[in-house]
Amino acid sequence: MIGGQDEDSCGKSGTDETPQERKRRGGSASARGKQSLARKSTAVSQAVQLMSLICSSLDWIQLVMS
Repeated sequence: MIGGQDEDSCGKSGTDETPQERKRRGGSASARGKQSLARKSTAVSQAVQLMSLICSSLDWIQLVMS
């Protein structure tokens, strides 16, 4: 086979896209899934940090008010 794995001689895969089109789309489905998971993980981490800050602020306000 001339092209890569699962490609015909023109470089087209079974999904009718060239390697250039696949690269523009962001790589493999697995790679895009990992990127999405990394974004979600970052968002969760930021939310936890924000909640921690809010809780600390509320504890400080409660201490001042007592």
